[in-house]
Amino acid sequence: MADREASQISLEEREIAERVLKMRLKVLDRETGNSRYCTLAEAKTWDWANPEVWRIVNGWQITSFKRLLNMLYLKAQKGHDEIEILEAPRFTMLSGG
Repeated sequence: MADREASQISLEEREIAERVLKMRLKVLDRETGNSRYCTLAEAKTWDWANPEVWRIVNGWQITSFKRLLNMLYLKAQKGHDEIEILEAPRFTMLSGG
């Protein structure tokens, strides 16, 4: 019985992981007002160590690719297929834009 439950959990987690990989990432540039879609592969290449660029998802500052994946996983669990990422220089977020 435990093996069956473990495999069921594994199947559910695989389905969520597949949803994460298919999720659309909409990046909103606060400076220009432009928005664009990017891939997860592109997001992985962002300079996550740069403290001058802030990325916000639902009020949470995302400071690493791993944290972005966590947020995508949580959104996928809730059935979302798109996530909006507000991106801006740090000074505009602190000054109120």
